[in-house]
Amino acid sequence: MQFEDLEPGKSRLAVVKEVVGEFAKRRMTDRENAADNVALITFARYPQLLCPFTLDEGAITGFLAGVERAKREEEDGTAIGVGLAKAVSILRESDARSRICVLLTDGENNIDDITPAAAAELAAEEGIKVYTIYAARYVYEHHPFRGFVPTRARPDTSALERMAELTGGRFYRATDRSELENIYSEIERLERTPRSEKRFEETFDLYPWLLAPALVLALLGQLARASVWRRLA
Repeated sequence: MQFEDLEPGKSRLAVVKEVVGEFAKRRMTDRENAADNVALITFARYPQLLCPFTLDEGAITGFLAGVERAKREEEDGTAIGVGLAKAVSILRESDARSRICVLLTDGENNIDDITPAAAAELAAEEGIKVYTIYAARYVYEHHPFRGFVPTRARPDTSALERMAELTGGRFYRATDRSELENIYSEIERLERTPRSEKRFEETFDLYPWLLAPALVLALLGQLARASVWRRLA
């Protein structure tokens, strides 16, 4: 996530944080189609639930701002399957009609404690749709004198493609910021659940306040016509 190939002068992580933050805010404040609860999970070698499901956009953006790359070697890695399994365990508790996971990575899975395929099968069993995104322009390799250099190698995205296919989602690849923004916009268009709203109105009948005196007057009129005063007149 340290490479600056999605936008000049910005690391992949910085670009992803900005784009994901805007996406989350749009989903959480969508009054037209009703706002969505959003949670944030990060993963390297181990997954971490940074923010549970919330409608508080300030909470999400705050946690996103603090996301950093793994600093210790024992925490480093790309555990895609483990990250998805963590998301499934959290979404399993939700009773929402539509449960969606957007999984973004810039690397290939290299931790097989839970394989991507196994995690995707768990998601499919729970009815969770997974959209997968590979966000990187180049594959880098380490050169003994020049450090990390971009190559023309093609990344292996087959695991991500298979995960999306198994769960009914879609796979995307973003090679720059604009493509990444378009991908999240497309996911928004695809995931529009029609909402209905029930409204109740409490009404009060005011006519009894007028009807009662009217009935009394009508009764008095009938009594007057039948009384001695009517005959004397």
